Amino acid sequence: MGFSPSVPPDLLRWMSAIDDLAIAVNEQRDLPGLLGQIARTACDLLGYESAAVLLVDDDRVALRIEGCWGLTDGYVRLVNEESPLLLTPGGTLVGSPSRRAFVDGTPVIVEDIAQDPSYGPWAKAAQEHGHHSMAAVPLRNQGERVGTLNVYGSDPRRLGPGGLELLQVLASHAGIALETSAQLERDRRRLRELSSLNELLRQHAAIHDRFIGVARRGGGLTDVAAALADITDRAVAVQDVSGQILANVPRAGVSVRPPDWLSWSRRGAAGARSLLDQVAQASPVLSAGAFPGLVAGPVRVGEEMLGVLWLAGEGEDDDLRLRAIEQAAVVLGLEMLRRRAVVDAQWQMKGDLVSELASGTLADPAALIARGDRLGSDLRLPQRVLAVRHEQPGEVVSAPLLRMVQSLVLSRQRPKPLLALRDGAIVIVAPDTDPNDGEELARHIRTVASQTLEGGVRVAISETCHAPEQLPGAFRQVHGLLRLIRYSAGEDVLTVASAGMIGMLLSDIEPRRMGVLAERWIGPLRDYDRRRGADLVATLRAYLDHDLNTGATAEALFIHPNTVGLRVKRIESLLSVSLTRVTDITTLRAALAIDDIVHTPDLYR
Repeated sequence: MGFSPSVPPDLLRWMSAIDDLAIAVNEQRDLPGLLGQIARTACDLLGYESAAVLLVDDDRVALRIEGCWGLTDGYVRLVNEESPLLLTPGGTLVGSPSRRAFVDGTPVIVEDIAQDPSYGPWAKAAQEHGHHSMAAVPLRNQGERVGTLNVYGSDPRRLGPGGLELLQVLASHAGIALETSAQLERDRRRLRELSSLNELLRQHAAIHDRFIGVARRGGGLTDVAAALADITDRAVAVQDVSGQILANVPRAGVSVRPPDWLSWSRRGAAGARSLLDQVAQASPVLSAGAFPGLVAGPVRVGEEMLGVLWLAGEGEDDDLRLRAIEQAAVVLGLEMLRRRAVVDAQWQMKGDLVSELASGTLADPAALIARGDRLGSDLRLPQRVLAVRHEQPGEVVSAPLLRMVQSLVLSRQRPKPLLALRDGAIVIVAPDTDPNDGEELARHIRTVASQTLEGGVRVAISETCHAPEQLPGAFRQVHGLLRLIRYSAGEDVLTVASAGMIGMLLSDIEPRRMGVLAERWIGPLRDYDRRRGADLVATLRAYLDHDLNTGATAEALFIHPNTVGLRVKRIESLLSVSLTRVTDITTLRAALAIDDIVHTPDLYR
């Protein structure tokens, strides 16, 4: 930088020093070095023996010397450690000139330290270090006070207006140096972050390519789980939402043993559904005390939960492993959807076969058996029919229920059960080679459904069929049990043996041949209701269901107890019976049961 010869020497020296500071700031030198250069420049230009740049600490509690020139190590230690320049009110160390300059935002000049009472606790030490005068100006960064610039003289003196102005200019450069240093550190930190992110993205891309490569090669769930086990160095297992283990890959002699969802509630938890809900909220993994030694992550596509990914170990993983788990969950979800498409195709073929078995028109039993062989079933074996549906009306078979039953049934060893959706229920034609095999499957389905799905899920099972020709009757049995037995919370699997009179009628009697009996006893009541707009049939049913209790019957029908009494007398008159005689009560109960069966839609098509 050039100067005119007419410029006064002092001003020339000042401008040259300021120019050097500007160059140092723009060269982005280290902050302590810049602050030290500013302190030295103040001493050179103002004739002081020492100077310091004091900055407020992170808690804004005290001022600390961060750059200086001419100060002894002992004096720096005194200010920074032994007798700090406190900013908070109260105490003996808060009245220093530096504090006043910082807090008030105005310059403070001390002509003689020995005569200035504000120097108090520091006066003796300052004089021992050769300080007899000083001046302090506030230092700002982006409009906020962040410290002071101080100069110290070896004899009493007063800083003049020109010197004070120069000191404030130097303080401005110190503020610029602070902001430049902070920006430089932000840039360096961002550069480090970008470099780290770039490496992380490269590793993420490698993980993604590996999983996609497994999928393109046609690798199934086990291959994807094996790739994840290799990347994370952990044992891996994959379960679907019914609790079936679809893949299990050990690592270093360790195998994953997922929690037993069916006994979850018995261990005092909120139920297996709460476990699924916990895992569903994970992003991307969850480690909980409820299943120590394991990390769980959801396998889902969109909003649909398809399964759970389990890894051996505890605690959170680093970002790379978490990314690998997340990527694996995506690929596993897509693979599970692909498997579902295959199952759906098989479902269609099995549904057609089930419909023919249920229709009763078995023109060629041998052909049906051959079709069953192609689907992995064996219709030569004894079979039992199961029916599953939700208790709530309107949606007797939800998608989660269907997927859960499919998983439980199709995971069984060959011969495979047949599965279809028929008459508002999931129907299963299952081999019954063992006397308890069919009922164990029915109870397993009901237990898993009650633990994993909301609402009541009902399961009915027929008697054993020893030939395909007996299957239509078995279909009627399970549908009849579901439709004719009133739902009760916590009910067991419905069987013909447990259904009382209705079970006996469904099992051993052709109801249409018994229709004459039902008409003999129920027909007159139905005719009377039709002619008079009465409700004798409903009243009889409620009266018997409530064990001849007039009050309970009236409450159930929302009528007065006297009305119940009058209707009971009318029923006895029309049928010439007495609802106090056991034989008449038994006859009417049987007639109502047969009437229910005969008039149940689609039960006998």
